[in-house]
Amino acid sequence: MAVLDIKFTKTQRERLHRCVVLAVFANLLIGFILFFMGVFVSFVITTKLRFDEGSLFGLVFRTMTLYGLYVFAHNLVGVKLCYNYFHYAEGPGMNLRLFVWTLLGLSVVLTGCFMASICFSTADLLAVQLRQTLLEGMKKYFTDVSWKRRIDNMQIGMQCCGIDSSDDWHKTYWLQREFLVLDSPDILRYAKLDGRVTPPVVPWSCCRIDVKGPCYHDPLQLPNPEQNSTYESVNPRGCLAAMKTVLNGTLYSTAVLIAFLFVLQVLVSVLSRFDFTAARNAVALGDRWAASPGWLFGRLDFGLASGPNLCQIDRKNSGRGDSMIDLRPLVYSSDTD
Repeated sequence: MAVLDIKFTKTQRERLHRCVVLAVFANLLIGFILFFMGVFVSFVITTKLRFDEGSLFGLVFRTMTLYGLYVFAHNLVGVKLCYNYFHYAEGPGMNLRLFVWTLLGLSVVLTGCFMASICFSTADLLAVQLRQTLLEGMKKYFTDVSWKRRIDNMQIGMQCCGIDSSDDWHKTYWLQREFLVLDSPDILRYAKLDGRVTPPVVPWSCCRIDVKGPCYHDPLQLPNPEQNSTYESVNPRGCLAAMKTVLNGTLYSTAVLIAFLFVLQVLVSVLSRFDFTAARNAVALGDRWAASPGWLFGRLDFGLASGPNLCQIDRKNSGRGDSMIDLRPLVYSSDTD
């Protein structure tokens, strides 16, 4: 007995096929977007910060990139498969190929649903890692040329300063003693008991580019350090907030895209079965482009030969009564799939 058998006219079959192909193309587009977002965010962040091998950041966005690439490749194969079964539904192994492709698609989408479910917690963990990495870079600003270049490029490119604000530079020991005149009364005021000195100075890359005038990023060099315009000429936004905008936007968009991907994949799985079985049954009934019944599972699927034959199903759906013609002796190559 066929499960959900529906009679499709030639026009309805063509419309159904177009719907399947459009849904597959939509999945293909989602895969490309996921791949692009993974590559883009990895490029944007890793060019500004340096992460350890095997860090959470690298794991998350490499996984996103590979996942998007697989979704893209899977649906690219699906476009070709849909064309083949619509025009050559009686081809050897066509039923099995569609079944395997559908199972792989559903398994990948379920994996994506797990990824989407942890996007929000992952965003929080990435924010913690970014904070730690930024702090490490700030401490090594004057001792590591690579870090200095990265921090400067980040603060200029993102128009930000420090982690949460420019005050983070005032609290971080990044100006080593050998760079300071230790007997200066201004410097001694900011000396700690352990010998560290944290004056209210920020790197030049914190300066705002939209301010017409001097940048007071080093008030100690002003005639009157107590009366300066530091907060007017220095970027007020922290770099963590700027990076979180990119990361959270990407991760939350990923969750939404995977939700759409799940709905589309379920739709493709159902409609492609109707599309394929209707095309195959039309061939079995003697006219490739004629009206024919389609179903989710029934006669001729994986060798099934029990229940009403195709003519009986076709006549029943057409409302013209049952036919006693039996197609059981007919063996098609798809019967052995």
